[in-house]
Amino acid sequence: MLQNTLRRRGLGLRGLDSANLSPGYVLYTSLTSSTTHLISSATGEEVHRWNLPYRAGRHARLLPDGHTLAYNGAHPNPPEQPSFPMWSKYRGGVMAHVAPDGTILREYRDPHAHHDQLHSDDGRTILYTTMEPLTPAQAARVRGGVPGTEADSNKTIYGDCIKLVSPWESSNRSSSDDFAPGASGTGGAKLLWEWRAADHLDPEEYPLLPHYARDHWPFVNGLAIDGDGNIVASLRSASKVIVISRDTGAVVWSVGQPVVNQQHCPVVLPSGDLMVFDNGVFRPGKSKPFSKGVVVSKETKEVLWDWMDKSTGGVGFLSPFMGSAMPIEGSSNVLLCEGAMGRILEVMRDGRVVWEYVVPQLNDYHGVMDEREVQKMEKIGSMYDSNGIFRAYKYQEKDVPWLKK
Repeated sequence: MLQNTLRRRGLGLRGLDSANLSPGYVLYTSLTSSTTHLISSATGEEVHRWNLPYRAGRHARLLPDGHTLAYNGAHPNPPEQPSFPMWSKYRGGVMAHVAPDGTILREYRDPHAHHDQLHSDDGRTILYTTMEPLTPAQAARVRGGVPGTEADSNKTIYGDCIKLVSPWESSNRSSSDDFAPGASGTGGAKLLWEWRAADHLDPEEYPLLPHYARDHWPFVNGLAIDGDGNIVASLRSASKVIVISRDTGAVVWSVGQPVVNQQHCPVVLPSGDLMVFDNGVFRPGKSKPFSKGVVVSKETKEVLWDWMDKSTGGVGFLSPFMGSAMPIEGSSNVLLCEGAMGRILEVMRDGRVVWEYVVPQLNDYHGVMDEREVQKMEKIGSMYDSNGIFRAYKYQEKDVPWLKK
């Protein structure tokens, strides 16, 4: 008998309602590999695969030019610090533009980048999350979290930073060393804007949730840009989504629990409202965890729409970490990614599920991580066959004109 639960339940296309399914292709990146996959939603068959030189950092998406894959990979030479185990799992560091044949067209590196790396639609800038150690005084002000779980014996806490860079004005190979004080990079990357959580967030207002480690605060895991050019950021370990003024760095809007809970992937809708993947591991007043896709009103901060697996009371759709909820162009349907379980759903606004697919790439981190990082994965119980993905995207036929039919 198969001992892997996901294999036993079945992989690949699990069901579809062709009458209500939006046409097109679904893109995902397997986190225990160095590959990105494009599949037909009509058949579940893979129609294209990118083989990359770097392990997946988190995700990839297609740019509107119709040819470029914006890929976020893991840096091949990770820094000695941070050294806490989870860093090995969610670090990034290589932001690349890739041709359909896998050729790296442009590449920018920051070894401290993690989670979201948002390539602009025109391919000229990247907005991304990075981190740096807080000073002892700053770390002492961080509230919440599990006592004694700082990153090292020095009680180090890493604080989030957000950077907007223009990486390729003068070279197709660049890095954060091009503008870092005292560094000697020669690639010509320019820092356009920078924000530090420690400079702008009051730790009293943004405490870590009680069950999360005190190694990383406030854990920015998703970024977007709103219609005013301000920055939307998801703070997972504080259960907050905030809007940051590009002019001042101040928080000009925020929403927290119970509306969003350990959330991921904020998306700004044409209305200005936000679509968010609400992970829901810890919900105030709830004794069971479950995940949802939600639309939050920017004006009232109320939930305007949500989807949960009502057929199981919610518990049949749960991703304790990762995940996405994406509007689908040309359709009112929504693409949901139950990231930890590698499951992708397309749902209608009335709640009906019209497509289900389970990522068939099941691997552990052997072969894509060095032994030092493999040991860290074993330490935190993450060395198992996983089909996890950070996000999933859907595209229409016009978005991939190079694809052979």
